[in-house]
Amino acid sequence: MRFIGLCTSIMLLAACGSDDTVKVGLSTRVGGAPGARKMAQQLEPASGITIERVRLSVRGLELEHEGDDDDDGQHHGSDDDTPRTGDDQGSEQKLGPFLIDLSADDLNGRVVHVGNLEVSPGVFDEIEFDIGKVSTAEAGGDAALAELAQLGASVVIDGHIDGEPFSFVSSVRVEQEREARFEVKAGEEPNITLNIDPTGWFVDEGGRRLDPRDASARSTIENNLHRSIDAFDDDDRDGGEDDEDHDQNDD
Repeated sequence: MRFIGLCTSIMLLAACGSDDTVKVGLSTRVGGAPGARKMAQQLEPASGITIERVRLSVRGLELEHEGDDDDDGQHHGSDDDTPRTGDDQGSEQKLGPFLIDLSADDLNGRVVHVGNLEVSPGVFDEIEFDIGKVSTAEAGGDAALAELAQLGASVVIDGHIDGEPFSFVSSVRVEQEREARFEVKAGEEPNITLNIDPTGWFVDEGGRRLDPRDASARSTIENNLHRSIDAFDDDDRDGGEDDEDHDQNDD
């Protein structure tokens, strides 16, 4: 199967900064891994499925300082819709909710700037992200995010199958905690990448096509969505994890 790397580096939306904080920079990159040839917004031409737009409702993305003992393990598909606030956040730096909206141009490699997050300098050892539906109140003045909230959706994928349009709307919850030790220093601009690989969304374990219009395929597609998303530090903004990049360069 051809590989499409959908690397979303989220440059986190920010509050007011100060001399004691550092911006964690983000941009949105859609494309393959460094050195891979550019792919169009198709999963696989022979499958008859193309993707023209992807929207993800991100309830929160958090960076956790090293030594924080509030770690509660990995979460995948939790039904708890209550975001952590106040003292529950410990030493985490949080952004959200916000919308990732990838157009056909984005899916062909366009880089989209999103914003930044102000964090205190230090060593972080965990990245947490939570993709899930939000309420209209949580969406606030973000009309695009409110649209997903009104649909009760966390993910909307628009495309064509055999030339016919489809819209796959799901309320799937994807929560993950990723160990990734990295240091944020004053005067530097670190980066976090949310990596999404859509190549396996509409195929089963045997490689057979899954029709996004078929209700019987929904649970398998949603499980595929769970496995397609990862997050890591990516200061050079090349769509690959920094430690892996360094290892490859040393070979």
